[in-house]
Amino acid sequence: MCESTVYSTDGTKIMEDVLHIKIEGGTIHLSDILNQEKDLKGKIVEIDLDKHGIFVELN
Repeated sequence: MCESTVYSTDGTKIMEDVLHIKIEGGTIHLSDILNQEKDLKGKIVEIDLDKHGIFVELN
């Protein structure tokens, strides 16, 4: 599988095993392998596909 972990830009882990990300305006909708969801206000600033890391600058 290709799960990723979402971190804030300060390195704080926000959510693990993320499979789906949808961006609507300034909101990032995350969904993990257990279908748990989380919404964040901010923007994605970096995606590291090799390390499965997504970095978000929170508002």
